[in-house]
This record gives sequence, structure tokens and C-alpha cells, in this order.
Amino acid sequence: MPAKRPTLRDVARAAGVSHMTVQRAIHSSPLVAPLTAERVRQQAGRLGYRPDPTLSALSAYRWKQGARPSGNVLAFLDCDRTLHSKKVLEGARQEARLLGYQVDDFILPSASSALARLGRTLYHRGIRGLLFGPTDQPCKFEGWDWTHFAPVSLDALTHQPALDAVAMDYFHGATLAMEHLRATGCRRIGLAIEAGLQARSGNRWLGGCLAAGLWIAVFSGNIASAIALRKWCREKRIDGVLTIHHEVHRALHSPKVRIAFLNTFNCPPGVPRLVLDPARIGGEGVRMLHHALLRGELGLPTEPKTISLRGTWATS
Repeated sequence: MPAKRPTLRDVARAAGVSHMTVQRAIHSSPLVAPLTAERVRQQAGRLGYRPDPTLSALSAYRWKQGARPSGNVLAFLDCDRTLHSKKVLEGARQEARLLGYQVDDFILPSASSALARLGRTLYHRGIRGLLFGPTDQPCKFEGWDWTHFAPVSLDALTHQPALDAVAMDYFHGATLAMEHLRATGCRRIGLAIEAGLQARSGNRWLGGCLAAGLWIAVFSGNIASAIALRKWCREKRIDGVLTIHHEVHRALHSPKVRIAFLNTFNCPPGVPRLVLDPARIGGEGVRMLHHALLRGELGLPTEPKTISLRGTWATS
């Protein structure tokens, strides 16, 4: 017969504290003194205690008081209402259904006063989980009372204040693209991405290009100007370009210049590109948010974390 699984109350008796203190210590609650929390963790390790994920989930649904939400609704705050955002939302809703949530869609207002009103509305509806949808530009969420919510940013990394986030692995994708161009014979590669979108990725596209160890030139002019793009390409003697803009492909694609896209948005048919289903971003965001709500982790994260999803390279 297998040995009895150690329980939370077994740890409490061994550590000389209440079972509630053990639960708080295991979940890194600031309500537990550091020395007490360390004693609890030592006893938990000695006994081989592991939380039961099924019981943790049941507790989350039963706990109607305090910081945890009483409802099962998450808010998707749409920043730009694009087709890409819609696909991210679809992925979030699909994963949410598996976890017992529904996702309601809201337009994110720009004015701080409107943000504050929306925050109060969500709070009184019992909504505590927030998914901030994709956006082309970093946002400053002024006027939001973060203490009542667990927030996750989807497909953007540079919002203020910093949030936990899920996004494409921009760094890895750029490195893959550089390796692809090198394999096709390119030796003088250019990166042509609008500056605001570069910032949105935390400049990880550029970092991935530099990590590949190849010669790289960065276009800093107007992406919409074919004249500026062609002049840059001639002056730098570029034979391969990484981009996410169809304008760049239209201006520079020729037998002498190979183009590769770092995502599928606006990518012309048949152009080599990095592929990541946007629904994966929404689904992973819901999973991240689910764990935060189970642990009662509301408010801004003290150490924001990012889940980076790797895409696959496609050449046809």
C-alpha cells in the first residue's frame, strides 16, 4: 500500500503554525514573516509535501471572500481592434472554456478618466483577471487601480507599468531569419522595421539579428518611402532584408535582394516567414492569468515575467 500523502495540516503540525499560515507561506504571501515562511518550506521539503493541483483549483472556486474573484469572467481589453487581435481573442476564449472561464471583450479607452471608470465597472462585476490585447504602440495605463486585478499583456512587452506578458519569441525568430538568409547566400543583411514596432518588441528583433554574428544594417528612415528604402539598400550594398512591412517587400524585392518576414501579418504569398498562430498567444495568456488568480496574486508584479513562444520557419 502506498504511503499516505503528506497534507497541509501535517506540515502545519511539524512547523508549529496554523494550516492557513502554511498555505500562505507556500504561496509566498507577504503576510507571513520571512523566518516563519522559511521554517514552513523546510518542513514541507522534509515531509515531501506537494500541493494537490485539483484541490487548489477547487479552493479557488470556493473562496468567495478576500482578494480572490467570485466570478469566472476574464476581461479582454482590446487596444487596436485588428484582425490579429481578434485571432488572439479567439485563442484566449478557447483556452478559457477549458478552464471554466468566459472572456468578455472590452475596448480599452485612452483617457485615464475612462480607464478609471472601466476599472470600477470590472471590479463591481467581480472581474479580476485582465488580458491586455495586442497593440502597435506601448501604452501607459494611467488611472488604473491595479490592486484589484491580475493583469497579463498579450503580444507586446513594453507597456508602462510593466506587466506579465506572453509574446512571440522575437529574439529567436530574428536569429532564425538571419540563418535562413545566410543559407541562401546573403552576406550583407538589412533590418527594416518601423521604430515604434521595434520598441514594441523591446528591440528583441535587433538583438536576435546581432546575436547571429552577421553583418547587419538598420534602416532608420520612413518605411513608406520606396525612394529612401532603395537608396539605403544601394548605399549599404544589401543583399537580404528582414522586415514585417509589405511596403519594404514592394520597394526592394528583386533578383539581387532576398526578403524574409519576421511574422505572417502583411506577408506576401510565398515569401519566407516566421509562423506563429496568434491563438497560441491568447491561450497561453489565459493559462498564465489562471495561475495568478489561483494564487491570489493581484496587483502589479514585483518581478514581471514573460513567456516567449517560438514560431516555425516557413519557405512556401
